[in-house]
Amino acid sequence: MSSPITEAIYTIAIVIAAATVAGTYIQNTAQLNGALNVASQNARDTAMTSLKTVFAAQASDDVIDVWVKNIGTGSIDSNLIPQFDVFFGPKGNYAYIPYDQISLPKWTYTIAGNGGSSDLRPGDTLDIKIYLDHSLSVGDYYFRVVTYNGVSSDYSFSL
Repeated sequence: MSSPITEAIYTIAIVIAAATVAGTYIQNTAQLNGALNVASQNARDTAMTSLKTVFAAQASDDVIDVWVKNIGTGSIDSNLIPQFDVFFGPKGNYAYIPYDQISLPKWTYTIAGNGGSSDLRPGDTLDIKIYLDHSLSVGDYYFRVVTYNGVSSDYSFSL
């Protein structure tokens, strides 16, 4: 026979074990919920982002002008635009172009048709100027812009 003290010790041990398991379960559930919320927000942001490169032209011997339209349903904060990746060059030999650095090559932007807003709103056009460290020659060229959240737009053209 077991004594009442032994039964009380077993009962206390079972309650402590159950509380530990429940606490761990609740903590892991909260962490999973937080991770799912972040993933959901990222997916929503990506789904609302869409760009289309509408035109590119040679502005001078070493400058290319590219117009990219926001055809998505969400605005893009102007602080995020410098985080875009821009690639440009002859087909098969394009390179990453850094944003607004001191040395060339580099790219800068203005937002055309935004009515004074600093954000790239749906329907606005991003005017990207690519400054090269060499003169352009006749040939086929490739341009790609990739947003901060991985949405991209490509454009090929000839000079």
